[in-house]
Amino acid sequence: MSRKASPVVTDLESLLMGLKRLVMGAAIFAAMNTAAEANQCEPQWRAEFDEPLNTDLWNYVEGDGCALNLCGWGNGEQQTYDAQQVVVRDGRLQITAQQDAEGIIHSGKITTEGKFVTRFGRIEARVKVPAGRGTWPAFWMMPESADKPWPNEGEIDILEWTGNHPHRVIGAVHFGDVWPDNVHYSETLLTPTNWSEGFHTYGVLWEPGAVHWYVDGRIHGTANADHIAPWRWVFDDSDFHLIVNLAIGGTLGGDVSPEDLPVTMEVDWIRIYDHSCHEGLSATPSIELTDAGETDPAGAGASKETLVAND
Repeated sequence: MSRKASPVVTDLESLLMGLKRLVMGAAIFAAMNTAAEANQCEPQWRAEFDEPLNTDLWNYVEGDGCALNLCGWGNGEQQTYDAQQVVVRDGRLQITAQQDAEGIIHSGKITTEGKFVTRFGRIEARVKVPAGRGTWPAFWMMPESADKPWPNEGEIDILEWTGNHPHRVIGAVHFGDVWPDNVHYSETLLTPTNWSEGFHTYGVLWEPGAVHWYVDGRIHGTANADHIAPWRWVFDDSDFHLIVNLAIGGTLGGDVSPEDLPVTMEVDWIRIYDHSCHEGLSATPSIELTDAGETDPAGAGASKETLVAND
C-alpha cells in the first residue's frame, strides 16, 4: 500500500538538495578561481639557460657604441662588447668582463630586440652581480621599434647595481625630452647586504599605470603617473624588449680598478608572468622619503625615491 509523502519531508529534502548544489557550485567556483590564479602564476615566457644561448630569442651586441654615434654607449662606459664574453655554462648565463694585454676591457650584452617583446607583466631574473670596482651589471627594457629618440618612449631599468656601491640596488624609469632635457625617476634600496655575495631575484611588476620594483619578493618602490608629473606616462604605450649586460665604469659605474678584473655576472633564469600574478610578493611598504642627496639613510632596508632631470 502506497504512502503519501509528508509536505514537511518534501520541503526538507528540497532544501537539502539546494544546499548540496550550492556547496558543489561554490567548490567548483573556488577550484576554477584557484586554477585561474595558478595559470596567472605560470611563466608565460622563460629563459632557463639550460642549453646554449638561443639566438632565435637573443641577439649579441658588439662594439663600443661608436658605430651608432654613441661612443661609450652614451654613458662614458669603458667596455667594448664581444659575443665571446657571453656563454651559457652550468645552467647559467655568464657574462664576463676582462682586460686584454692592450688594456681594452671586453664584456657582453644581449637583447631580445626584434625577437621577443612584452607589454606589462611580472618580469624577474635570478642574478648574481659581480663584485669589483667599476662594475655596472643591468637587467632592463627598451621600447621596440621606437619612432622617437630616447627617452621619448621610455626605458625601464629593472636592476642596476655597481661594485663601487655594493649595498645599493637601483630601479628606474627614463622619460621626458631628448638629452639634455631627459628625466628619470629612480627607486633606490639601501641595505647592509652586499648584493654580490649571492643570487637574488630582481623584478618589476609592470601593470597599466604603474611600475613596482622588488627584490626577493619585497616591493621597495613604485612609479606611476603622479610621480613623474608633469611629464606624460608613456609606459603603457609600447612593447618593450629585454636587455642584459655588464658595463664597466661610466656615469653610474664610476671609477674602475682593472686589477679587480676579470669578473662575471651570472643569470640563473629570466621569467615573465601575467601582471596579475602577485604570489610571493609583499604588500608595497610605506616608504619614507629621504633627501635625494643623502647617501646612507638611517636604518636597514631604507628606500629612496628621486626625480632627476638631465641625467
